[in-house]
Amino acid sequence: MPGTAEVEVPWSAAWSGEQAFRLQPSRDFPGLLELDQKQAPGVGEPLFAAIHVTRQRRGMVDLLCHVCGEPTPAHDRYIFPVASGGLVTLLDGTQQYGCNVPPIHRACAERAAGACPHLSRLGEPPLRCSDDEGRVIHRTDVTPGLEALARTLPAGVEVVFSCYRLYGPDFTGAVMAAREAWERQARARRRAGT
Repeated sequence: MPGTAEVEVPWSAAWSGEQAFRLQPSRDFPGLLELDQKQAPGVGEPLFAAIHVTRQRRGMVDLLCHVCGEPTPAHDRYIFPVASGGLVTLLDGTQQYGCNVPPIHRACAERAAGACPHLSRLGEPPLRCSDDEGRVIHRTDVTPGLEALARTLPAGVEVVFSCYRLYGPDFTGAVMAAREAWERQARARRRAGT
């Protein structure tokens, strides 16, 4: 995890020195173009609210850790189910969990929970991913913060901006149970005034 003197920066975060983009044929979604972002981690200032589009895709497709960028083996792959993703409604009306943030190692999850202001406020425990690796779904809607760039792209061309993993019913159930447990605990804390 590259960092400045004061703060650790997740691998998939963008830096101010990486604000150059180009279109290229997608290596993951044949027949489509994808947005590719300059790679210069550590150059400039970290942009915590901006995920690096290329590293996000690599993390999702290759199951690389959101925090350190290393592969996450099946036995050491976690997500924060409240902080990432949501339910996706399928054509048949059923819903499955779609996660838009790369997985993380358990040790990286513990570091992130203490270092990330958003995660530390949530107080959410990480959830171990099941054997269901899900399937990667591309997204051609414009990633927030890239609207001005999108207006410069050729008209009528579908461009992959990001992707997510869509999980099956069993892992969706585990995520929903974890979210419900977190919500119960959050309500109890609010009632207790803590």
